[in-house]
Amino acid sequence: MKKFKSITLSAAALALLLSAAPIYAAPQTSQADVQIAQSAPAGLDQATLNELTKVLNKLAGKGKIDFTHADTSGATWIISGYVNGAVKAEFEQMYNPAKKRVESTSIIYKTSNTNAVLGATLANKTASFLKTFDTDRKFKTEAIWRVYSPYQDNVPRNYWVLWGNSQSLYIDLDQGNQITASITYPLKDMKAALVNKANRSLKSLGSHVIKPLQFASREKKGDKEFVWNFQDNENANHVAIGVKTGKVWEVENLHGQDWANDQDFAKSFAKPVLSKNQALAAAKPKVKSIFGLQMNGYSVQIKKNEYTFTKKGAPTITGKINKKGAFYALKVTPVNGVRN
Repeated sequence: MKKFKSITLSAAALALLLSAAPIYAAPQTSQADVQIAQSAPAGLDQATLNELTKVLNKLAGKGKIDFTHADTSGATWIISGYVNGAVKAEFEQMYNPAKKRVESTSIIYKTSNTNAVLGATLANKTASFLKTFDTDRKFKTEAIWRVYSPYQDNVPRNYWVLWGNSQSLYIDLDQGNQITASITYPLKDMKAALVNKANRSLKSLGSHVIKPLQFASREKKGDKEFVWNFQDNENANHVAIGVKTGKVWEVENLHGQDWANDQDFAKSFAKPVLSKNQALAAAKPKVKSIFGLQMNGYSVQIKKNEYTFTKKGAPTITGKINKKGAFYALKVTPVNGVRN
């Protein structure tokens, strides 16, 4: 994850954050609770200021708001300034004048205020999470953002994010404060046995092009997933290996995708490329080699290029094929859903 040394946001930096993935929702207050600076930037009418203020008020609580800059030259306006509540912070908002709505809001706090803005409950939950996740004590918070992007397609949309050098921790407020965290390590710092296992898994999957693995991320999502995610810089290859079990849970090589565009994909997989029996025959040796699982007695469900293999009381295996019928991705989900 990118290291942020300044709390000054550019439009590109904000867009990068929002496309990737969010904070303490203070009790909503009335318009009178927030004072708008008299020198609001030109180009913002009172109705727009009210909409911007409403969201800031919801996220940061009572306090004076200073709108210091507004770029209204594009289809989406970018407004920035400071909110002076219990804690002073910088903010940046994206406003859609055509739809008359605030597309996103980011409030950037100093790390020294982390516990104060998170509140005791979330601060304690985060500390408890890090005890099991960050056993090497490498996680160092260098920036904390409160992000609210209710209209974006991907999730999370409403969250806190704690940034560090090649580190991140998200608290998804729409999912019961679920915490997801990641720390990236250079490959040279990883155990050779794990690196070799990841490379063998990619080779067993099979592909004409295999980019060398270049780093690994230690990733934890709630209590359901705790893995090493081995990747290359282009994110074309990735192998997930359990931190606790050392089991391979997932392997993918996107260079195996061979369709030209969405139309080609739709046409190519309008009908099953592989029959159920053909899919089982193609998957069995790879699943045995990569995951050590036998597939006797499994049934198959087909949806476009995705084949799901199930058996009562056994792990679910999901695979994706290309136009030639070759698997370029395989993953295992245990019966209890826990991959660690």
